[in-house]
Amino acid sequence: MKDKNFVLRDFIYLDWERVRSFSAQLLKGIPQDATLDAGHELGAEGQLEAKLPWILKGHAGGDYRYFRTQSETRSLHHHVYTLFEEQLEKNNLLITIDDTFEFSQWTEDFFCDGQFVRVTGMVRLMDYAWISMMLEALPKMMSAAGHAKNLALKQKKESGLITDEQYRRGSQEVQKTGKEIKDLGIHKMTELIKQLYGDVVRLKMLPSKEHPKKVFVASGDPGSFHDTTAALSQKYGYEIDARWVALGQINKSRIADEPLPIPIGNEMEDSFEQIALGINNLIRIASAAKFPAVSFTPISIYRIC
Repeated sequence: MKDKNFVLRDFIYLDWERVRSFSAQLLKGIPQDATLDAGHELGAEGQLEAKLPWILKGHAGGDYRYFRTQSETRSLHHHVYTLFEEQLEKNNLLITIDDTFEFSQWTEDFFCDGQFVRVTGMVRLMDYAWISMMLEALPKMMSAAGHAKNLALKQKKESGLITDEQYRRGSQEVQKTGKEIKDLGIHKMTELIKQLYGDVVRLKMLPSKEHPKKVFVASGDPGSFHDTTAALSQKYGYEIDARWVALGQINKSRIADEPLPIPIGNEMEDSFEQIALGINNLIRIASAAKFPAVSFTPISIYRIC
């Protein structure tokens, strides 16, 4: 019989450094060089010999949450993460939001900065760096496609399958498409995208399609994905409606939407600060989440098997 409390996770994304830090605090881990109080167990030493001897051979007496070794594997990361999420639940530090959530509670006061939230629902992953690369390659791809189409038209004309007028119209169509692509100004567009979003993957988690504006928005580190986002988009597309789970922390600013300058009397620094605040406002207009969308920092994304 299947244990109803058992969860088998297939990880898509894992921010291991955050998991390591939180696990050390929640699971009472102590660095390997710390002095132990009498009767106080070393965080995970009791489990080390029984469960992970092949990973940490030669590190007896240490806490596996603190090691960074070449033999450290994803299986270790996933094991520690499981303990971390379970401990969050035991300590009542985790809010779960899915399509059964009472969305009348979705107010700005309901969420607080740093709050842990586990979201189940539809996922949208947008890797703007990869999208920019595809856009930059578009003119060359269209040029190659146009060249191939012209060759095909020429062969049909020579074989008598089309008339000279049909050939002329077909060639004009190819030229028109090429000009339209060129007029789009793709280079400037991709340059702007890179400047606004940088090397991050934008993540949107929608708990319920009946409440499309009540969404969690995040920026993920490309290096924390177990597969490239290009591979994920080829497998699933940009919209993944497979009830994936994302665990993260709420980001909630406690300052005004438009921060005021804080002058220190140094005219040069004060003027630079005003410029920086102006640029920050422009960036926030382009990429910041505005309630009822809620910003959060992703720690994990996984599907339940």
